[in-house]
This record gives sequence, structure tokens and C-alpha cells, in this order.
Amino acid sequence: MIIQDRFKRWFKFRFAVLYPFGVGVLFFATPDDRSIRMGIGFILMGLFLRVWANGYAIKLEKLTTSGPYAFVRHPLYLGTMLLVVGFVIMLKVYFIGIAFLVLFMSIYFKTIRKEESMLENKFGEVYLQYKNKVPSMLPTIFPYRAGERWSFSMERLIKSQEYKLFIWIIVLVITFYLKGEFIAEKETMDAKMWQLLIFAICLGVVDLVGEYIKWLRRRA
Repeated sequence: MIIQDRFKRWFKFRFAVLYPFGVGVLFFATPDDRSIRMGIGFILMGLFLRVWANGYAIKLEKLTTSGPYAFVRHPLYLGTMLLVVGFVIMLKVYFIGIAFLVLFMSIYFKTIRKEESMLENKFGEVYLQYKNKVPSMLPTIFPYRAGERWSFSMERLIKSQEYKLFIWIIVLVITFYLKGEFIAEKETMDAKMWQLLIFAICLGVVDLVGEYIKWLRRRA
């Protein structure tokens, strides 16, 4: 993905609404051990669902009905919602979080309608049959059996760059955990906390260096 495309993606409205929320919770939200334990389950489910979906998705080239797409039409959006719910619980920003979720869902609803219109135009009756059988955001327990099938692909997953989200979610969770230990628990830095801090910094540096290397290769 070239730099111009990346900036366009970052400043799409459904992504841009995350920024003021993210900045606000970074400075004002303080999790504790209990809220982290409660929220981390939703975060892990969201990450798992997005990783699972990206290993199957062949966007706009074929109608993907394998993997999680056999149970729900929009597993990537559902995974994102689970991530947001997890962070709302972990950071204890319930009232602001609920308002943010309503806004986020309304934005996604418009995006979903636009994408489904494109899929209907491209795949016609095949997509309409799939749409009638598989729910949009609440998974069914009975998988969709029709349509072309293929297996999970690590190549597709890597190409999707979903690992970047995984890296930065880990960095965020560690950051909020350390903040909670300092502010809520009044702890001082011990060996475990230093290890987590160094690990988070290393993850962020590895990703940024990787992006810089890609940028240099594109310029060469």
C-alpha cells in the first residue's frame, strides 16, 4: 500500500472518529486489573475473528463464503466491534463508550449498505442467496454450505497486514496496563513491568522499521 493510499485510509470517516476517542482515553482513562481481565476476552475474540477472516477473504475478486464468512457476512466489522467493546470495558469508559459505539455502528451500517450494493451488482443472484441465508453481524450456528470453498491462507493473511493491528493492540494493552499500575494501583516499576515496557517498545520499533524499509524499496 503506497503512502497516499494509506493516508486516504487513515482519514476515512469511520477511522477518523477513532482518533479523538483514542486520544481522550489515552489521557483520561485508567484501567485496573479487574477491568483489564474483563475486557481482554473481547479484544482477543475480536483479534481472532479478524485474523480468521483475513485468511479467507478474497475481496471483490470472488464471493467469500468460507471460514467465518459461512457464519456471518461481515466478520471483519464484527471483529472490530468486539475490539471496541473490549477497550470500552477495559478502560471503564462506559457512558462515552456506549455513545461512541452507537456512532461507530451507524457509520458501519452505511458502509455495509454501500459494500453490499457493490457485491449485489458484481455477483447478482449468487450474492442474494448468500445474503438471505447468512446474517450480517450476528453469527448463525448453521454454516453456509453453498458457494465456492477454499482453505485458510497465511499468504492472504500476511498480504492483508492484519499482523500490524495485532502488534499495535498488544502495544496499547501493555500501555494501558502500565498506566493502571502507576495511577490506580500506585505501583513502582519492577522487573515484570520493565520487561513489558521494553517488549512494547520493541514491537512498535519493529513495525516502524519494517514500514521504513518498504518505503525505501518503493523509492529504489
